[in-house]
Amino acid sequence: VRCVVAQNAGSIPLLPPAIEIPSPDTRLKRFPQNLGKNFLGLFDKKNVLPLVIGGSVTAIVSPFDDDLKDSIGMKGESSTFGKIGAVVGGPAVVLPTVTGLLIGGHYSDNVRFRVFTYNLAQATAINESIVQGLKIAVGRTRPDGSDNRSFPSGHAATSFMIATVVHRSYGRTAGIFGYSTATFISFSRLRDNKHWASDLAAGATLGYIVGSSVTRRNGLSLRVGKITFVPAFNPLQRTVGVNLVADSE
Repeated sequence: VRCVVAQNAGSIPLLPPAIEIPSPDTRLKRFPQNLGKNFLGLFDKKNVLPLVIGGSVTAIVSPFDDDLKDSIGMKGESSTFGKIGAVVGGPAVVLPTVTGLLIGGHYSDNVRFRVFTYNLAQATAINESIVQGLKIAVGRTRPDGSDNRSFPSGHAATSFMIATVVHRSYGRTAGIFGYSTATFISFSRLRDNKHWASDLAAGATLGYIVGSSVTRRNGLSLRVGKITFVPAFNPLQRTVGVNLVADSE
């Protein structure tokens, strides 16, 4: 990539170089291969800190599960609040939506949207497989006794995963909306006696790690390996300046 900044003699304005950002490989035929690499990416050392923090919060909250259930959980029938959270964050809504976005992104000329939908689909597949595996392995009974698939909360994991991908793709404002929605969905599951508080903490941690790991690997970025400033002179236009040469790795 070569960026040229030309200045008139005696006046040297600082102009930002226009470096083209390459698009990650989001071809559908490479989806399985990228999925495997993104799964292995979960073991990146950058995920250790959020894992430790999330695990610590889960451990701290766990002794208070019964107290929080009694003080927050509904007595008797499901609340409207709980029903909304169950539907919005459930697989019946999430999976078709993510699939539709992936197909739409595949045919879109908007690079950011295409990468966002690809990352979202990759993160959803990884997140869902881990959640279901943990539910079977742990076998924790739900607060309402309906089944033994309480840990971790799939709704919390999915909603925080989506919020993280949205945040990493579209910035802080979108992230605030995403995390607020994820918090609403998670709290609704506690309110509806479908999960213990520690289930929600573990699910939110998992969702954040999966979302951030996938977007970190597939995100739009340019690694500049070497920058060289080369003097330049144009006798026809009577200008002097520099050529900024950036060699990407």
